Amino acid sequence: MIKISAKSKTISGSINLEASKSISNRLLIIRELCDNKFNIENLSNAKDTRILTKILNDFKSQKDIDCEDAGTALRFSLAFLATKDGNWVVSGSKRMHERPIKPLIDCLLELGTELKYLNKNGFPPIEIKGGELKSKKLIIKGNISSQFISALLMIAPKLENGIHLEIVSKVLSKPYIKMTLELMSEFGINYSWKNNLIKIEKQSYIGKKMMVENDWSAASFWYSFVALSKTGKIEIPKLNKSSIQGDSILSEIFSNLGVKTSFKKNSIILSRNSKLVKELNLDLSNYPDLGLPLIVTCSGLGIKAHLKGLKNLQIKESKRLEVIQKELKKFNINTQIDNSSISIKENQKIEQPNSIIDCHNDHRISMSIAPLSMKINSISFENKNVVNKSYPDFWKDLEIAGISCINS
Repeated sequence: MIKISAKSKTISGSINLEASKSISNRLLIIRELCDNKFNIENLSNAKDTRILTKILNDFKSQKDIDCEDAGTALRFSLAFLATKDGNWVVSGSKRMHERPIKPLIDCLLELGTELKYLNKNGFPPIEIKGGELKSKKLIIKGNISSQFISALLMIAPKLENGIHLEIVSKVLSKPYIKMTLELMSEFGINYSWKNNLIKIEKQSYIGKKMMVENDWSAASFWYSFVALSKTGKIEIPKLNKSSIQGDSILSEIFSNLGVKTSFKKNSIILSRNSKLVKELNLDLSNYPDLGLPLIVTCSGLGIKAHLKGLKNLQIKESKRLEVIQKELKKFNINTQIDNSSISIKENQKIEQPNSIIDCHNDHRISMSIAPLSMKINSISFENKNVVNKSYPDFWKDLEIAGISCINS
């Protein structure tokens, strides 16, 4: 357990964030598919990335692939293993076995992969026999995890005639698909994306040294801290305006929530401004990871909000809309949710919780709620280690910024 408090309600300091987990995980797969291996500088130290690194190091000698609670690792690994000769059983944690995988499996079956569900149809664990895949036009829904689409795109150049991937229905998390294609392009892969059809022909990845950007998604928690502080100024190195990460839209969104972003040569500086909207209505279909920090920020600022496009939050590490609603009630914050949106009333009186915050084995729950320490005496979380999944130094960075963190 860990207890945090911010007596002065101010925050300041220079925070070195983790490298982008999303970029790191894609680069690991691309490097493994590349004929000439290359160096990756500033690779993320997040648990998800370490799990994927281990899988890619061990798959030739290990037949049981344990992805633990790393959804990206499981999805990317399944597509990657489909291109390799061999047999594996791919599994994960209890929660991972509750997260649907059928859209990706259906596409891999179409490509000629032999797969079998070992427990419940449509969910891990999966038995997979990889080998030579046949090219085929694939049809996949866009309102699913973008990681299914990214997993297929990254293996496309290895197929004899590539892949023509038609996306039907509205595409969620579109910036993550763009990120995948832009990274593939950095390594020599040509593609076309017109309307709802992505075409990638057979070709070779060309290795080159790559530096991973720091994580814009992790910056969302610091935007929230500054927004809820009495006074705040945070510098974050290695973030830039021209990032390939969609979550860099943070600077635009939070400009309406009391936070100014100053872009320097190789850093950003967050400070308070006086601009505060009375109501926030956003479609976060393309930016689902920003949902939780924005929910908490609007609650803390007393802003009326309606945030939609959050359907995929229900199949993450926890059922996030239900979980955040439950935990915010401990602060006397009431919300209304359905399967894809949340509404927050204005000017709710925030109270000191009389119980510990349950992290629900979900890294983003604890990190999103932590900025409410700017509004109350203290917050206790039942699991300090949950942040290791994406941001291992989160508590250490809070102390750098002037927030007390006490293990208990």
